[in-house]
Amino acid sequence: MNITVFENRELATRLSPIALTRPVFELRCGAFSFIERIYRLRPNASISLFVRKELIEITKHRFPNYSVNPDFPVEGLWLNGGVFWNEEALQNLEKQFGTYLSNDGNFIGGNLSSEDVTEYIDKGGPVENTPNFKGRDYNIDSINFLWDCININGKALERDSKFFDMGKIQGEIDEDVHLLKSNNIYVDIGAKIRNSVIIDGESGPVIIENNTIINPGAYIEGPIHIGEGSIINTGAKIFGNTSIGKGCKVGGEITGSILQGWTNKQHDGFLGHSFLGEWINIGAGTNNSDLKNNYSSVHVSIDGQWIDTKSLFVGLFMGDHSKSGIGTRFNTGSVVGVACNIALSGFVPKSIPSFSWLVNDKHSKHKYEKFVETATVVKNRRGESFSDYEEKLFRLIAENNTL
Repeated sequence: MNITVFENRELATRLSPIALTRPVFELRCGAFSFIERIYRLRPNASISLFVRKELIEITKHRFPNYSVNPDFPVEGLWLNGGVFWNEEALQNLEKQFGTYLSNDGNFIGGNLSSEDVTEYIDKGGPVENTPNFKGRDYNIDSINFLWDCININGKALERDSKFFDMGKIQGEIDEDVHLLKSNNIYVDIGAKIRNSVIIDGESGPVIIENNTIINPGAYIEGPIHIGEGSIINTGAKIFGNTSIGKGCKVGGEITGSILQGWTNKQHDGFLGHSFLGEWINIGAGTNNSDLKNNYSSVHVSIDGQWIDTKSLFVGLFMGDHSKSGIGTRFNTGSVVGVACNIALSGFVPKSIPSFSWLVNDKHSKHKYEKFVETATVVKNRRGESFSDYEEKLFRLIAENNTL
């Protein structure tokens, strides 16, 4: 079976700043990214990817086994990368060519013949143009904004738990660790859980991946996924509907949030209903508000427009390689671009462009060469490298960003 997973530029813009530096299907929600979930459902499929042109090289680097923006696209399943695909939906599409599915009137996937594919590509699809395929409306979860990921994360974690052997407890578990509803807990081999940790599976599944360390006195509540190699600090309080990606270092209080991966939020401070990208560092005592005092719907700035989220709980959205100083305070519905450095005494502005340098109430542009120096050091410390592909992408973002 051929599967082509695609993103759409219009959707990617609405998912900024997290989607500035990765395809939509690479966003994390639940226990997996969208592309990981598709692979889990169809591990033997031949998968191709279609992404924005500025992401082609970095996507090839991250997904060396997949064909990226191929010159000769193939017939088969074409799937929108921002949809929570499941077994039932894929089986519906696999029945025959010419099967198309829509969600709220928008094409989300189809079983395309070679003629369909040619027509789609000739009209600018799939990245720059939405096809005119008339499909039956199908009730399936998808994302349009980053707060959709936050709102659906708990449900996604519940669904994704079927891919794990729930109730299987491996790794090194100290004697006085407390497991509540252990049949709803999965601990992978190589994980280490230390004294006086409480892992609470009563409200939802708890999934702890390989080589994770949970230090003494931490409280972990489901539904939650903690990715490979992450470290949970002593006394941390991590509440439900939270996804922590690979290689994160986490402390303080977190609820209803997503950390894409390789991000540090080690110290005391509150992070709620937020989505953080990769290689972020959150300074000690940093807090965000996720609920307005008047309990009204939160508005968020997206591409220069204020959008009503129709949600009471919306926190912080922060792009890759951004950093906050000690005691930083973020208001409800704040958006911080990539490569920002923030150290202010009062509340931070709710919308901060990429490559912003906000220190002592002065707003200037982060010098690109200094950014690259820091990013290189940050990644080298974790055994990773700041690749030429990343350098080209961030340079493009810096050049196209004005303050």
